[in-house]
Amino acid sequence: MRFLFLNGSVRGERSNTATLLQHAAKLLPAPSEFEQITLTTFAGTVRELAESLLRADALLLATGVYWGSWGSPLQRFLEVITSYELSPCFLGKPAGVLVNMDSVGGSDVAQRLQGTLNLLGCTLPPLSSVVLSRTGLALAGQPGFEDVFQLNDLAVALANLALCAQQPRPPWRTWDVERVAELNGAFPHSGVLDIGLARL
Repeated sequence: MRFLFLNGSVRGERSNTATLLQHAAKLLPAPSEFEQITLTTFAGTVRELAESLLRADALLLATGVYWGSWGSPLQRFLEVITSYELSPCFLGKPAGVLVNMDSVGGSDVAQRLQGTLNLLGCTLPPLSSVVLSRTGLALAGQPGFEDVFQLNDLAVALANLALCAQQPRPPWRTWDVERVAELNGAFPHSGVLDIGLARL
């Protein structure tokens, strides 16, 4: 079982997201391996990124909450990789979401990100998204807060991703999509993206 962790935090390796992904790596069901890509510092090509997606049996997209949304590196990833929508990189592939926040906004971000993953073609297993808050973690073990996400809930999400990945994939049907231009070369962290969309 091969997982791909995508760190979409704006602080990259120095983020709470990176720390949580380190914890997630310890909770992977055996036998599993993982590859982690930190989007702020990814130095490969768009093609290499797509190949990592293709090799993975399951995906975990992780981000903090920034002004009510996911991190800008994750947004850029979604913009760049949209040419692979409904391709084997995503179609039927189990995907989960890990969101961390101070106190509020994470559930909305997770739900919107799940919708995006669904439109890319991913399968969303039950309980495959975890939203952790600094406030919730501080209340761990307190009476009345049993239903607040905790670190070990990541084990459930990862196990469900693995279970889904082990099932044979049905011959999923897809609707037509407007194909955008595939970007070549180094991953474009900033600047204009010309993906061939119609102009007004």
